[in-house]
Amino acid sequence: MIAAPATPEVFDEWAPVYDETCNPFCSLEARLLRQLLPTLRGKTILDAGCGTGRHFSLLSTLQPEWIHAVDYSAQMLELARQRLPSNATLYHADCIATPISAQSVDVVLCSLVLGYVSDLASFCSEMRRLLRPGGQIILADIHPNTAQRRGWNRSFHQQNEEIAIAWNQIGLEKLRAIFTSEGFHCVCHLEPGFSEAEREIFVQQGRAHSFEELPEEPVMYLLQLVREAPQTEFAITGAQCALSAYDALPRTLTVEGGRIRSILDSSPEAMTQISLGGYLVLPGLINAHDHLEFGLFPRLGDGSYTDAQEWATAIHARYAETIALHRSVPREIRVRWGALRNLLCGVTTACHHNPITDIMRDPEFPVSVVEEMRWVHSAAFDFEGLQEESSIDSGEILIVHAAEGVSARAKQEIEMLQALGLLRPSTILVHALAVTPQMITRLNEAGVSLIFCPSSNEFLFGTIPAAALLEHFENAALGSDSPLTACGDLLDEGAFVMSRYDLPAARLYSMLTENPATMLRLTDGQGKIRIDGRADLIAVPDRGLSPAETLRRVTWQDVHFVMRNGIVQLVAEELAQMLQPQELVGFTEIQVDGRRRWIRGDLRATFEAAAVLQQHGVIRLGERTVALA
Repeated sequence: MIAAPATPEVFDEWAPVYDETCNPFCSLEARLLRQLLPTLRGKTILDAGCGTGRHFSLLSTLQPEWIHAVDYSAQMLELARQRLPSNATLYHADCIATPISAQSVDVVLCSLVLGYVSDLASFCSEMRRLLRPGGQIILADIHPNTAQRRGWNRSFHQQNEEIAIAWNQIGLEKLRAIFTSEGFHCVCHLEPGFSEAEREIFVQQGRAHSFEELPEEPVMYLLQLVREAPQTEFAITGAQCALSAYDALPRTLTVEGGRIRSILDSSPEAMTQISLGGYLVLPGLINAHDHLEFGLFPRLGDGSYTDAQEWATAIHARYAETIALHRSVPREIRVRWGALRNLLCGVTTACHHNPITDIMRDPEFPVSVVEEMRWVHSAAFDFEGLQEESSIDSGEILIVHAAEGVSARAKQEIEMLQALGLLRPSTILVHALAVTPQMITRLNEAGVSLIFCPSSNEFLFGTIPAAALLEHFENAALGSDSPLTACGDLLDEGAFVMSRYDLPAARLYSMLTENPATMLRLTDGQGKIRIDGRADLIAVPDRGLSPAETLRRVTWQDVHFVMRNGIVQLVAEELAQMLQPQELVGFTEIQVDGRRRWIRGDLRATFEAAAVLQQHGVIRLGERTVALA
């Protein structure tokens, strides 16, 4: 082994092989950065120590106005230039003295770099110079304590020689003190370990034993620091906090103005606290497809149809009285029931595939409803609407039922959409049952997104979308559809999918959280737990599993706490027992399949308006029975 200083020349030598080795630290770091990085629309970010530009693709998805990228290795920058987005500038400079103008940067990312910086005080001072008021810096590096204890090197191989680069192993307390002295405030402090996502990397490198030796040990740190001290209203304490599909840490979340202001390892003093010991806090779920006004309807049909048109015609003839009875309940009341159906299973954001009404915009409405979109029912029911959309191309997302069935006309809808020029990145197709594996490449290249509701498909048509679609399609999410055809709520849909497909739990997790957030262009941090993201959170009993493995096992009975936009919307009896009576003032106690839930707001009028549907003292809400307590 050859010892080498951390100089530009050494990194020039490392550059040709830097991206060749699959690095478990890079895997862990990239996964958590995807969760923690804020939306960058309209902002400027500095990639400090950008190396070969491995983060450019991720940063571009966050839509920054501009990317500055600095590195002192000329050879690293040559490789970075091959990945350089059009809205980016490369600088050959040291991070402690950049040529960038003062107060011109909103976010700094410094990843796997700080250990090579010899003068941390100068680096901190330079970052302070560059950041605008309200700016933030995200630091990520190998955990110094574990590195010292394990005797880790930072090295690369060249001509059969291992080159070990010198690096500082400054303690985290001292590191935070340096930034504090420059006026920074730490709002997120993470010390994650490797997860199952990294196991395969160790196995491929013949180091499976090393992975097994590292359970529960922190291997990296991620710090998020801001220029201005955050204001807080209350804290959520005692729980494990889901940071990704694979990662959870015991953390305290502080909330102010409906947003998460800090994710720290200590509880603030003299602050209102919500204690969730024994729970795992997850981001609120996102239901990518629902028809809220059908929340009270039963399943209608016998499963012998070839497409949605045939089903619609059949049920209006066969179940006319049932449909009329349910439609006698005012639509706005039915919409409220549809929202309650979502809330009970932990959904905090729903995409409603019908006109948005004022009641859905009410701040007191139980769930957030996606508004920034355009929609057409389908080619079958509104071809003129699709023709109109083809001439608009507003750039807004367009959601349309497509290929819903097994008939020839259902199979032709993809070609029809292509002919209209509607297979484009802003288009989201719902169901896609008739989409074949051979179409995947074409749809992926077009940037189209897909929303699946397989239980509805099986009920109506006796078949489900091809496995390749759910397993490999890039932009994919799940929707519950309505009780008219679905097996239950969004969690039921997730369980149905896992029973029919060989999906990794992490895939299901993404299809219920970050994927729909991306597809629906939700920009307030929905689907994640991150700084300044909306405090849309749910709490379920902690099983000691990863967030993804937990979510795949969760049912509505496990959803004991729901918060939307920083306001508690649901409390289960298991938590209500630990609260003071005055803390449940303004809530309505209900029974759901015999289990008690407290729901924010006065629901008596909602129940009374649906009394015509009541049987034996209860109202059916999808697969559940609901009654006032």
